[in-house]
Parts: sequence; C-alpha cells; structure tokens
Amino acid sequence: MDAKAARRLREMSGGDDEGLFKKLRTTKLAPEDKQAIAVERQKYESPLKMVPSADGEQAGTTHERSVAGRKKMPSAPSLSPPENKEDPEVEEELNAILKRSPIIIFSKSYCPYSQKAKSILLDEYTIVPAPFVVELDMHPLGTQLQDVLAGNTGRRTVPNILVNGRTIGGGDDIEALHQKGELAAKVKTLGGKRVMQITMKEKKSL
Repeated sequence: MDAKAARRLREMSGGDDEGLFKKLRTTKLAPEDKQAIAVERQKYESPLKMVPSADGEQAGTTHERSVAGRKKMPSAPSLSPPENKEDPEVEEELNAILKRSPIIIFSKSYCPYSQKAKSILLDEYTIVPAPFVVELDMHPLGTQLQDVLAGNTGRRTVPNILVNGRTIGGGDDIEALHQKGELAAKVKTLGGKRVMQITMKEKKSL
C-alpha cells in the first residue's frame, strides 16, 4: 500500500488508528441497562423460579397472617358456631313435668323464698289438682332445667311458679297476690279448666 492510500485510509477512520480502535471498542452500559439484562438473563436461566407478586408473596403460596412481625401458619376458614339447641332429654323431662299438674313450683330445698311460696300455695289453699313441686337442687337435670326455664320464661331465679306453662313470678309475687286476695283468681284465669278448684283453707279456731 503506498503512502497516499494509507493516508486516505486514516482519514476515513477519523484521522488515526486510535480513533478506529475507539469506534470498535464496546460501549460501556449504563447501570440500568445492566440491571435489565440481568433480569432478562435470570428469566431464561431460571424459568421455573417463582416471581414475587405485587403484594410480596410468591405466586401460588398460601396467604399467611402476620402478628407482631412473626408469621403464623395459614388459618383455617372460620366455621359459624352451631345453633344452641335444647337437649332433647331436658326438653322431654320438662314436658313430662308440665303434664303432672297445671301448677308447677320450681324450687330449691334450701331456698327461703321457695319455702315461702310453697307454704302459701300448699298450706293456705286447697287446689285440685295439687301443685307439683320440683326441687331443682335434687333433680339430676336441675341445672339444665333451670337454664331452659330462664330462656322460656325470662326468670332464672327460684322459686318459679308456672300455671299452664306461664310464670306468675317468685316468692314475693305469690305473697303479694295472696295478701291482696288475687292469687286464686289469677291461678284460675291462667289454669282454665285444668284447675278444677282453688279455694282458701279455713283457719282452724283455737
């Protein structure tokens, strides 16, 4: 190659061999370009790797609840609480008791208020058929019966006097009706034909 041709070649390459070398040298990548290439490379090298979803959990994982920075095992779906149904045995026993007499005295043997109600109904009146007394503290299903009575009558305490399945109150209520002379009429009204007789006993003269 003659000198003239060599000079022309240098002019075409930018003036010198160094300029030609700079043009052929690989351009440095910006940091963001390097990151993009790394991501693309990761996709091809590890195609089965789970990619984090937008909420920070891996796709396909079960949702976990975090409490105070600690992860818990996935919680099972909550079930609705079962309905509170009466025990068939208790319900059957209550129905059997209510058939014993139109007047039922639910009592406790040690309760002074129960004793007062029993004294008035059993000692002061002649009632046909006679009231039936249930001592809840001595009954094998006493606690369960008291729970059912609380739900059905709104009264949990004893005594609880029922006439045809309807409560007329406790010891103080019975005493008040008795003192006002209204107890017999109240019982007869609620008892209907089932209460065949209710009259006050004559007090024996000394």
